[in-house]
Amino acid sequence: KPVALLKGMINVGGIKPNGSTKKFYKRAEIGQMDDGWTVLLDGRPIVTEDKRRLVVPNASVASAIAFEWDAQQEYIKPFIMPMMSIAATAIDVDRKKIIAKLLKYMDTDSMCYRVDSPASLARMQKKYWDPVLNYFRDKHGLEVFTTEGIASISQPAETKLKLAEFIDESTNFELAAIKSVAEVGYSTMLGIAVAHRQMTIKSAYNAAMAERLYQIRRYGEVKGPYGHGIELEYPRLHIASAITFLDLIDGDYAPFARQYNPENDI
Repeated sequence: KPVALLKGMINVGGIKPNGSTKKFYKRAEIGQMDDGWTVLLDGRPIVTEDKRRLVVPNASVASAIAFEWDAQQEYIKPFIMPMMSIAATAIDVDRKKIIAKLLKYMDTDSMCYRVDSPASLARMQKKYWDPVLNYFRDKHGLEVFTTEGIASISQPAETKLKLAEFIDESTNFELAAIKSVAEVGYSTMLGIAVAHRQMTIKSAYNAAMAERLYQIRRYGEVKGPYGHGIELEYPRLHIASAITFLDLIDGDYAPFARQYNPENDI
């Protein structure tokens, strides 16, 4: 069986990441534990792949995760369950491994590699990327190098050290959110800015997708199963979920005030 019972709990570690596991439950709901809130599938609480209880700080976060489980159809598709992914990553977290991976990306952070032409793309990069870099420059006094072209650059040692401190100071939930955003945006600094509550969904999405949005504005959006749909919506889903997750952790019960109409950005 893809899902094993562990002392009355459901271990979801056997669910296949490619979305080929059949839905095995009828309802998803939340339940209160001694130390927080969990998600119940047909009345049974979830445990993670590492057999740890899925416990989150408040009912709002648990409800958001339960909604993802409830929205699954015939098959369970983990790749469209980013709230669950963030929570499970935070609970099973290997902080040393995740931090090392994020630090490795610092010298290849997408926002530090610019173009000088076409001028319209250069302006778009400046518009969407400079606010992220300027947060670290102006708020924290860090020197952040950028370059035009593909020549590699190395950020100052002091900057790397401070960014490493920011990551290390994050909670497990924040670290999981940083990882989620950094992976879709190819930018550790964007992930940190999100964890520092500096980005709206709109600004983070535009920063992560600047070059792809430029291509669509210039050449048009391709519709249909082989079009831009997944390429555009997958990052949006994960960025929106990471920011909403942190909103809910903070006790902001109206996170969708930061939502926006996607059509306004393309």
